[in-house]
Amino acid sequence: MVLLVLTSAPGCGSESAGTSPGTVSLSLWGEDYIADSIPPLMGNTVGFEDGWTLRYTRFLVNVGDFTVAASDGTAGGALAPMRVYDLKTTATPYAVGRISGVPSRRMDRVSYRIAPATAASAAGNATAADLALMQAGGYGLYVEGEGTRMGTTVRFRWGFTQGVRFEACSTPDGAAGLAVPSGGNVDAQITLHGDHLFYDDLQSPDARLRFDAIAAADADRDGTVTLEELARVDLTTLPSSQYGGGDMGRVRTLRDFVTAVSATIGHFNGEGHCQERVQ
Repeated sequence: MVLLVLTSAPGCGSESAGTSPGTVSLSLWGEDYIADSIPPLMGNTVGFEDGWTLRYTRFLVNVGDFTVAASDGTAGGALAPMRVYDLKTTATPYAVGRISGVPSRRMDRVSYRIAPATAASAAGNATAADLALMQAGGYGLYVEGEGTRMGTTVRFRWGFTQGVRFEACSTPDGAAGLAVPSGGNVDAQITLHGDHLFYDDLQSPDARLRFDAIAAADADRDGTVTLEELARVDLTTLPSSQYGGGDMGRVRTLRDFVTAVSATIGHFNGEGHCQERVQ
């Protein structure tokens, strides 16, 4: 979960300049963990340490303000409208739009934003009811789902109102931004990682997926865990090897923790990292 802040070497912004502008085609995807499920840990695969299987039923996000630029001040363009998408319904990357007339060179400053939905937000692939829910709650991210284990099912329903700007995005191989070909097109993808909401550490690259503490927070035993119930769980009551790694003066409850880790879901082109800035 270590988030890398990548800086460009001198002259990186003008690397491989071409003679004709190009285009950037943007898509959005939540990968199989959102579209399908997150399994229990088996062997070396990613999964829940405590044996749960998790499935999202809704994964709504208000995302936009995708911007392409270079560190020397060259503007590339933007897809600015904030739109609400349900990534549970996208089994493959969802086409968002295209920026034309982008200078053909390395554009090493790529960013986008998740923000509370407002009356100005529109529906991407979300339903009218989903859009209304996001606007009424002022949510930037809203998730519903359930964990199952050995015949037990525990649901969750969480809406997050914080805004997050994901900046200085890099590709999985560590290259800053993207390289726009002369007269050609380059694909870019906002990738959101649904497994991050269940990490047990805010900083460690060895963070584990856990659901036991969340399931146990269902104080009224109605089968659904809310953020209000998570707020009643003091992190000091949980195992000392779990739910740490951050500013524990600020992150004191399980709600604080899940809210903080929700700000790390944004990636670029799959496993590429961005620097997150909570707004």
